Amino acid sequence: MDSPDNVLPEVSVIIPSSDESSTIQRTILSVKHIQPPLEVIVVCPGLTSRTTRHAHAAGAKVIHSYALITYDEARALGALHAKGETVLFLEEKNSTSKALLNNIIDASRKGWDLVLTAYSSSPTKRKQSAQRLAARLLNHMSGKTELEAASMCFAPYALNKNALKKIGHQMLCTPPLALACAVEQGLSVTTVTPPTTWRRYAGKHSAMKKQTQLILREHAEAICYLMQDKGQRAGLPDGGRFRVLLQAPELLHLRSVFNQEPGEREVDGWGAKRKAKRSSPKKAGRRAHKQLRKK
Repeated sequence: MDSPDNVLPEVSVIIPSSDESSTIQRTILSVKHIQPPLEVIVVCPGLTSRTTRHAHAAGAKVIHSYALITYDEARALGALHAKGETVLFLEEKNSTSKALLNNIIDASRKGWDLVLTAYSSSPTKRKQSAQRLAARLLNHMSGKTELEAASMCFAPYALNKNALKKIGHQMLCTPPLALACAVEQGLSVTTVTPPTTWRRYAGKHSAMKKQTQLILREHAEAICYLMQDKGQRAGLPDGGRFRVLLQAPELLHLRSVFNQEPGEREVDGWGAKRKAKRSSPKKAGRRAHKQLRKK
């Protein structure tokens, strides 16, 4: 399946896998429909594992980490050895439709630097996961609200060689930070909508899979990266706030400034108000006359 040595592949497919994967051969064969020249790179920890044997039998190139790593770190290691103009990242068990893969590759060929899979929630699922909410917040703060909850934490997605060179393959170890860096570098990012019948493979418990707490921490790191470059509000407008009023004396608190109404004045106690006494012109005249008589 791999292209000849004298012909550079157009697409490099990176598949991170555990040592005892029972689906790796099926995953490799599922990408054969992609037009050649094509190379498939499988990244796994063990040298003599079942994954290695099955991947070689399917015609893939196998890279060993010789240590237990996460799926994201495996993708970064595979990207280091990729030679294709487009680098496509898949899950260990590829449940992706052929149409979705073709659309991602076509978008990359049209010039998009980074192509993500759009998030499509299940009709029966009312609440988004914490990871998706964190991804949505990061995209909003980076000014890419059109991405919604799409993220590099979820394959499939694709990068071209230009994008990979700018952000660096090591950045793929931390996908939220890689996405923030791509936006900061001015790379073009888009999403491809999957078929309505497609559902993402949740994956079984694996030592290579990151825990939710770690993924949220990585999103926080990416948000800090944006704030360092764009300020505390990540470049977003401050609205109609007058933050200089925070420096006002204690007696002149914000509520007295914004909620002061005609005929009212502040008295002791937070927020306490008392109606100001208003005298009619007739009473004012009588009071002035009494004062003159006293004099």
